[in-house]
Amino acid sequence: MGDQRAKDGKNTASDARTKPDATMSGADAMSSHVVTSADVAHAAGVSRSTVSRCMAGDPRISEATRERVQSIAAELGYHVNKIASSMNRRKSDLIGLVTSGLSDPFRIEFLDCLIGEIQQSGYRPLVIDVSDPAQMGRSMLNLLQYQVAGVVVTSGSPSPEIGTHYLRRNVPVVLVNRAGRLEGADVINCDNVLGGQLAADYFLAAGKKRLAFLNVRGGTYSGNVRGESFVSRLAPHLASGQISFRTLVCDSADYDGGFAAGLKYLVERENAPDAVFCAKDHIALGLLDAARFELGLKVPDDVSVIGFDDIVAARQGAYQLTTVRQSPQSLARMTVDRLHRRIGGESLGDERLILPVDLVVRKTA
Repeated sequence: MGDQRAKDGKNTASDARTKPDATMSGADAMSSHVVTSADVAHAAGVSRSTVSRCMAGDPRISEATRERVQSIAAELGYHVNKIASSMNRRKSDLIGLVTSGLSDPFRIEFLDCLIGEIQQSGYRPLVIDVSDPAQMGRSMLNLLQYQVAGVVVTSGSPSPEIGTHYLRRNVPVVLVNRAGRLEGADVINCDNVLGGQLAADYFLAAGKKRLAFLNVRGGTYSGNVRGESFVSRLAPHLASGQISFRTLVCDSADYDGGFAAGLKYLVERENAPDAVFCAKDHIALGLLDAARFELGLKVPDDVSVIGFDDIVAARQGAYQLTTVRQSPQSLARMTVDRLHRRIGGESLGDERLILPVDLVVRKTA
């Protein structure tokens, strides 16, 4: 009898450990279980494929069915497994954004617009930093592990070998304000040539005689094209001796670089340029502050300054910079539209698209 009671007690304890509490609610029981589309399908009395279509907003599903399935999914706590879906389709809803740091004001504005456009189109951005050019190839190959649907490159230039990897997987690539071409990729640049011409024409019309172009040492693709176009527009006037021209160099493509360049090149008033076209606004702002606050120059009487980009600071009262404007919103829309059409399977040839620019005249020229 004692052995039987011990045996019964052991069984009772075991049952208490293994059987669910009879008072546990359905919701509590479900919380210990990862809800799947099969659970939703069973509760809604539909197939798993119907659940998938309802969650994806497939227009082939009736509104009544979609609302019922989505309501049951919300009640059960079901969420679509994006990773599993990506593996099944071998493509995710991610768009890779390849950039180099977040210190450049225009790049920040552009990325902000680009992220917004990507999200509005139903995709999600995945940003990677390639501040070290040597790591670019590896970083872009790593993006393929995430089954990205497309890639936007705003910094650096991928090697042809990288392009081949993406082409084989039908992953579209868009290069923004970058040099060269990549087989199978689209290239979108603002109109750097027109920008340089607009700056030159404005200075010439204003009667400026000692003109200069300020760019970072070594230059960037966009900056170099702007400078070349500027000089080309000045060429006839240079040949006739009506004006003079100098190329100025700063050590960094930012405010500090422009400030240091201003102290260096504007200090001798008689020989200093009376008009400076800067490769980008950030440089121009530093140059302006050096001219006004350190050297006591009057802008635009002693020196006129034109920038490029039309960043937020350029529009503010402290600067009111005359500049060549490229719209980050328009650039973002062009980029995402191209990606969306490629991802959708539209047959498009490799293209170099040009974003229009215009000169915004304010108080520095």
